[in-house]
Amino acid sequence: MARKKRAFIVKLPPQAVEDFDKFMERLSRAIAGDPVLMKFKDGYLRVEVYGGEVLARRTKEGIKKVLREFRAAPKRGTLRVTRQAIYREAGVAIPLDVLDIVLRLQGYDTRIEGDEVYTNAPEETVYESARLIAEYLREAGSLYATRTAKRLVIAAGALTGASILELIDAGLESGVLEEDDEGKLLVPGDWREAVKKLVKHLAGEG
Repeated sequence: MARKKRAFIVKLPPQAVEDFDKFMERLSRAIAGDPVLMKFKDGYLRVEVYGGEVLARRTKEGIKKVLREFRAAPKRGTLRVTRQAIYREAGVAIPLDVLDIVLRLQGYDTRIEGDEVYTNAPEETVYESARLIAEYLREAGSLYATRTAKRLVIAAGALTGASILELIDAGLESGVLEEDDEGKLLVPGDWREAVKKLVKHLAGEG
């Protein structure tokens, strides 16, 4: 089969540009053994290979694999905290989605991936937020409420320091909490958006 030149042009994610040498090392291993020419300019990488369809497909899959790895990697300056580390600090298993919204509403970029939290918040801020969530989690345990209603109360409490009763009263007053016919507390909409509204209401802004 005649050898053909095949070119692949990809835009590199910020993580790959920041750690370009490591990216190129991983890419070279992913398509090792193939005669390859690689050129990088203005954020784009051009990869040229010479061969048939099998080589082109293997090269394309290798590029995609390494790109996925670097897109999933945290940016420099991002803190990675495991669920186990949070448990050790908080003394109890806390819902990571509650920690996520608490950190976000403090102005930090945060995401949850499996059992890990990635954030640009300082480590002590993460652990202090986790400890506050744990306190409200214990207090909210006896509430006659849905899971999302408890998450709303816990998150808003960790952010404002208000008591459970204050949080419930403010939630009902602002409409982010409702009671069903049996008196069970529920959130009529998205609980994360409700946290934002309740925090603003408690601050006198809504």
